[in-house]
Amino acid sequence: MSRGLWLVILLCCNAAMATTRLEGQTPLPMTGNQTPQRLDLSTYNWPIGSDDELVIEGHNPSAHPQTLILRIDDEASVNYRSRVNLERIVAPGPFTLRFALSEWRTSQPRALALDKLTKLYLFMADNAPSMTIHRWYWEPGLTLPAGTIALDLGAAAAPRFTGFEALSPGDPRLIGHPTPILRPSGDALVRDGLRNLDGVRLDLAKGRYQLTLWLDDPGEWEYLPHPFERSVLVNGEPIWAEQWQPQEWLTQRYLAGQSREALPNPDPWQLFGARQGGPVHVTLNHRGGPLTITLVGHSPDAKYLAGLLLAPYPASTRKEALPNSGKDRAVLADATASVLTKQRQLFLEKWTLAHYSPAPASQQLSLTPITDAAPTLQIAPASAADALQQAAQPVLAARGSQLLLEFAIHAATDDPAPLLVIQPPEQAGSPLALTPYYGKWHLVRPQASGTLLAPSDQELVEGIAGLTLLADAPRRLVLQMTVPRDAPAGRYLGNIQLLSQQQLVQLPLTIEVLPLTLPAASKPVGIYVEAPPYLNWLSPNPEALKAQIAAASRCDLQRLAKLGISGLSPALPQDEAGMREIMGEAAGLGFVPPLLAYTPLKRWGGDPANQLDQWQARQQGLTASGLPPLAWSLFDEPDLATLPAITTLAREMKRRDPAVIRAGHFNHPGQVGLLAEVEIALINAGFGADKADVARVRQHKVTPWFYNLGTPRAAGFYLWQSGAEGYLQWHGRMPTALPYDPTDGRESDFMLLGPQACEAHRLSHDLLLLQQAIEDLRWLAWLEQEARYQVEAALLLERLRDQLPTRWQVAEQLPSAAWIQWRREIEQLAKGLKTLQTGANSSS
Repeated sequence: MSRGLWLVILLCCNAAMATTRLEGQTPLPMTGNQTPQRLDLSTYNWPIGSDDELVIEGHNPSAHPQTLILRIDDEASVNYRSRVNLERIVAPGPFTLRFALSEWRTSQPRALALDKLTKLYLFMADNAPSMTIHRWYWEPGLTLPAGTIALDLGAAAAPRFTGFEALSPGDPRLIGHPTPILRPSGDALVRDGLRNLDGVRLDLAKGRYQLTLWLDDPGEWEYLPHPFERSVLVNGEPIWAEQWQPQEWLTQRYLAGQSREALPNPDPWQLFGARQGGPVHVTLNHRGGPLTITLVGHSPDAKYLAGLLLAPYPASTRKEALPNSGKDRAVLADATASVLTKQRQLFLEKWTLAHYSPAPASQQLSLTPITDAAPTLQIAPASAADALQQAAQPVLAARGSQLLLEFAIHAATDDPAPLLVIQPPEQAGSPLALTPYYGKWHLVRPQASGTLLAPSDQELVEGIAGLTLLADAPRRLVLQMTVPRDAPAGRYLGNIQLLSQQQLVQLPLTIEVLPLTLPAASKPVGIYVEAPPYLNWLSPNPEALKAQIAAASRCDLQRLAKLGISGLSPALPQDEAGMREIMGEAAGLGFVPPLLAYTPLKRWGGDPANQLDQWQARQQGLTASGLPPLAWSLFDEPDLATLPAITTLAREMKRRDPAVIRAGHFNHPGQVGLLAEVEIALINAGFGADKADVARVRQHKVTPWFYNLGTPRAAGFYLWQSGAEGYLQWHGRMPTALPYDPTDGRESDFMLLGPQACEAHRLSHDLLLLQQAIEDLRWLAWLEQEARYQVEAALLLERLRDQLPTRWQVAEQLPSAAWIQWRREIEQLAKGLKTLQTGANSSS
């Protein structure tokens, strides 16, 4: 058989397989109008094909998001791995969910046999309340106009985008020896592709076409492919090229999302989906015959292609205009517009917006004090008189402490450059150190691995440069202040002035410093830190990389120490000298030992013998240096099947060095057997985080720490009440591919420190709340000291012991105002006690 005839047959067969046979919506039978829905497909014979879709319409009556699970089995399905399980987080209210059948792949991976489906189950996760299901039905997917060539590149077993033909290694149309890539997120067109592809060879009829190429690998975890130079040729003629300088790529590509705000009109497609895959549109006038598309670049990443669309493009086509890459706008051919419309539909019906109430409209500029750490959108603009009354109340502080003052700015009109002037509180010419931050609005995933998006202004920008105001989105302003240990007691007065669109508002800042100094934090409370991952991609040579990572780590440590963060899992290099440098820096900055070595063991590979040898060499060198010992993390939420191997490793470490501090992360009750193999157990709610669970860990003569409890302020009062000895929050810096696209990875981005180190000071509001939890611990330590001598202090201490929850499930439901109120009670007691002791009212 000639190669040309074989190619024609291949194209015809693939086209037939990709054609829908449904004439329109085909309802599925229902058993009642609620979940669960169970459908036995063996008695039905619907003519569904891989270009069709399953659509589910319903209503979530709950006031909270709920997880809905769709399970699909075919005749070969015998367990979880051999069927398809799809989860969606559904917001309260009506919903529409759409599932493209061309994406139904098991985790083996294997495409389900659509003509041999046996079961459809639709049910809730974790015994959640039922949802109302109005209807579910098959619906034809994407059908493209005649003469269109649509190719989805990737492995043969990878998901395929509806209406597209799969193009996999071994196909004669491919040039070179490409490697398939499959990423965890993105639609079926952009999540997979071919890397190190030299080109694609096609036979094309004469005509005018719009060529669309999806050229970007979306990346995975902390890695984003970063070709700085690449180009595309068609029949030897250049049609597109891209060239970046490393720093230019960093600011305009990697960090591009910094400048895009989600409010007041959040559109997940425009913010994230439209950019995924890097679509490039080019117009071609082809004279007929062979068409060769060549990818040119100096690395395999530069020669990546996820999808290709050749759409007939007559001069009269005026479907719609959408932003293209760069500054140009592209008028889209019918087929191109259809594909982008389908991508948008699938994206928005997967990544749905959580219900949120827009902030109340403001008729004039206002500056409202936030007294209870409430979300910004819940803050109603206060009248000038009410705001002044709130701001006039003095904020109590101790010497050597840190405090937060927060405000919501509501504007009646947009202002790209308001004037904000902050006079730090001062007494007798001695001002308190003050750092201002303002919030930026982004869409985030409230549940790390969920499919719901919600507006959040967690990201804070340090300073006031670049501050803008939006009429329909309030701006959070945060003032972080440090009181020197030798600050004279008394009132410190300052003010805020805001001028916008010829309106002026101003408020006083009043801090009352009490004549007492808080004890230092005795328990490590902090975060896990890694250096910015992009440094590994942009540095010109190993020595420069080493120096840049060391500088970034120093910067992170200095920022954390300045904030009063006391605990740390630092970004440790693998070599002993690098470890000593970071540990010495941390010791000098006052971090409470032991530091947690979270990554070294896993980065020394999977060979236990090599891990042990590498660890022993570092351990001996660090011990000889006289630095505080490291706590070595042996495991992180391990599968139960790995427990024997972990036990062997842990016991060998103890045999080699009886003084070793071994640590592990426990997230399941079945891991309790590993308590015998560690000195520090980091536990979370999955393992059990009640006061009784902490006592259970102590019974094994193991030191209990918490990690990732999810409510930063609880790291103070609840940590104290539970008796745990430390707290670490994950993660200081963990972008999943692009740091400002929460939809491009298995989980959301975690950015307590922001994506950069010293280049741009951004941090999460949660980090400042964690710092305030440390202040809570310090106030509690002061209260325990005073309770030895003062009856009032002893009574308050006893009352707090009784009032504070001992079960984590109760603690995590408490509003932030509860933690703040408990702190205020201690502060008010301190003011009263000091008045009695000194005989003078410090507020007079």
